[in-house]
Amino acid sequence: MNKKSILIMGMLCMLLTACHANPPSSSDQLQQREDALQPKENNRAADLLNRVMEKAQIGMTIGGPFNVLDSKIDEVKGEWGSPDKEDQAGKGFYATYNDKNFALGYNAAGEIFDVRSYARELNEITSFQIEDRYGQPDQLRKTNREEIFVYEIDKEIELKFIIPKGEKGVHHLSVMNLERAKDEYILDIKGESNQLSATAWESMKEWRKQIVLFAQDYGNVYINGPNKKQVALTFDDGPDGKVTPAIIDLLNKYKVKGNFFFLGRNVEKYPQVVKEAYNSGHLVLSHSYNHIELPKLTAKEMQTEIERAGNSIKTVIGKEPSILRPPYGETNKQVVEIAQQEGYSVVLWSIDTLDWSQKEASNIVNNVMNYVRNGDIILMHSDSKKTEAAKALPELIESLQEQGFEMVDLETLLNIKAYH
Repeated sequence: MNKKSILIMGMLCMLLTACHANPPSSSDQLQQREDALQPKENNRAADLLNRVMEKAQIGMTIGGPFNVLDSKIDEVKGEWGSPDKEDQAGKGFYATYNDKNFALGYNAAGEIFDVRSYARELNEITSFQIEDRYGQPDQLRKTNREEIFVYEIDKEIELKFIIPKGEKGVHHLSVMNLERAKDEYILDIKGESNQLSATAWESMKEWRKQIVLFAQDYGNVYINGPNKKQVALTFDDGPDGKVTPAIIDLLNKYKVKGNFFFLGRNVEKYPQVVKEAYNSGHLVLSHSYNHIELPKLTAKEMQTEIERAGNSIKTVIGKEPSILRPPYGETNKQVVEIAQQEGYSVVLWSIDTLDWSQKEASNIVNNVMNYVRNGDIILMHSDSKKTEAAKALPELIESLQEQGFEMVDLETLLNIKAYH
């Protein structure tokens, strides 16, 4: 057989083999499509992460032209106009631009120290993709609500990816200049009781630690005020017919401003007490309607709790408050976002008098005077079971005044609006 015949026979064999090969099954075809798509998804994430790192290295993030090295808030407002929301957090301030999906932190000198992007494309990035691209983070900060992957760009700049618990994708990212951010004034939460079990005390300490970390990531959540010789006295759970009026009378006597976080259901029972508090110049604020843990509710139920309480107060004083304290201090990302949508700042506390645990007036005074610092927000209660809070007030006010502290309302302390 000549070479030409051998070549023809070989080609025929190859053709016959191809004709008799089994066609790919539908599952094989599906797998092939998934395999073809996967590199594209990985490439998108890799490209985005490359852009993020490139910008972070010059103090910027995606979605905005400003940086944490030399940009100032006046430049931002000159280019983007007034922010949709501007909040004070410690000594720092945060300007939020909703349509830009962007927020900027700046210090008292107007220097930008934090740029945050909430771009929707970030939701596609997972923790696995972050670590695959950048390696293990320099720090992994875990709270009850989120994980924060921190990469140190240099001694001054941090790149942070914030991923809420239960979610796969990044919620937002932050590029922060630590040197410029030093002007932030952040207090931890103080106050003790010998009536708590060891387990309860450890749980409380952990909650305090986590909630302070949580507050730092949101411009409308406050633990304390600025580093000035001012404090705020706050009273939860009222009004009632006895303790709240007694507290109002004492505040008036000493010409001191108070801040009452009232429950909507109690406002409807004691409208005259609410009017008395408001007409005396104290702030009438929201503690929700029913005193239930907001994070355990659906988004709609949270919204209803906030709106019902606001409407109850507005019916009595003609104004709806714009400051909310969630019951038990329990809050999460959804509570904060819904509060913001409803026009509320979330205000917690930096001193807990624990007047609900070790109730003696002396313990209430000691918990304040042993720990008081500039800018403290002091938690007490004004419901019918907290008679010792009213008894403690004269000594507490006089002791604070002796140390040169001015007792102001939260609108003054935090530079935020008390009412809509």
